[in-house]
Amino acid sequence: MTGRAANGFPTGLALVACAACFAARPQYAADAVPAGDAVARALATPVSATWAGLPVRDAATRLADRGGCAVVIDRRLDPDTTITLTAEDEPLADVLAALAAATGGEVATYAGHLRLVPRGHAAPLRAADAARTAELKAVVAKVRSRLRAQAEASWPDGAVPRDLVAALAADAGLALTGLTDLPHDHFPAATLPPLRHADRIDLILAHFDRRVAWRPPAAGKGDAAYEIVPLGPAGATETAIPASPPRRRDDRPRPPADAAATYTLTVAAPLDELLTTLATRFGLVLELDAASLRQKGVAPGEIVRLNMRDASRDQLLDAILGPRGLTWRLEGRSLAVSAAAP
Repeated sequence: MTGRAANGFPTGLALVACAACFAARPQYAADAVPAGDAVARALATPVSATWAGLPVRDAATRLADRGGCAVVIDRRLDPDTTITLTAEDEPLADVLAALAAATGGEVATYAGHLRLVPRGHAAPLRAADAARTAELKAVVAKVRSRLRAQAEASWPDGAVPRDLVAALAADAGLALTGLTDLPHDHFPAATLPPLRHADRIDLILAHFDRRVAWRPPAAGKGDAAYEIVPLGPAGATETAIPASPPRRRDDRPRPPADAAATYTLTVAAPLDELLTTLATRFGLVLELDAASLRQKGVAPGEIVRLNMRDASRDQLLDAILGPRGLTWRLEGRSLAVSAAAP
């Protein structure tokens, strides 16, 4: 399932990628989720693929089919971002991390599925997942059996998430409070692999940083009334995600003082699209002086071919831009690229 773009990420990105495209990507230990769990099996599934300009939404669908586990793209990420990738028997976890990097997001496991979320949203989801797991164990037996029932889910293009949640709740014989507070939106068509009933409900609500508090209902609300709350432990208020710390200003291309982060990159992609992807990966916004490039005789769509291992951010940018007579500099949180002065 994918959501509509709502964050302004550019489309048409062509991110490389050997399956180990970014050495700084998230890592998945074998004990990250319980042994035998569908998510754990999916993350360890070997993937062989060659994709050229494939939309992330299509790549996510293929990975879901390969791993037998739902892969969801958060509605705040752009599913039409494209990725160019080659993998040979690489763990699905690594390929999924490359997809997340292309959209400027990260990978999270939540409610029995894998999820591409905006950067900084994985930790709140992990906390919410732990809380809901404990709550579901305490649900009365007759309700718990309905919530554990597995089934596929699908809906047509333009489906209203509020209506989807209401229908799922009705199917399980549940009453939900707070449903009318859910923001109005429309989802594209989707078909999900089998998930538990409770997971299907929380999967949709997570698009809006919400979940069901699967705790005993308040007195007088009946034995099957549950409240929709912000992500996090039951009853907690929604926690704001702190902004990234300001990056140092570079007056000239040079290796960073802290060279701990290194990257491995194999790419054949248009220059402007590659720079946009890398800027997003570095937490920056690209400012490309296309006019100066054309004066230099460099086309923004010129194909860049590069294979580097264990390179710093600065080394990557120098290798891409130096041979073309281009320079880069950091201005606050912007990556400014232009033709070198004569």
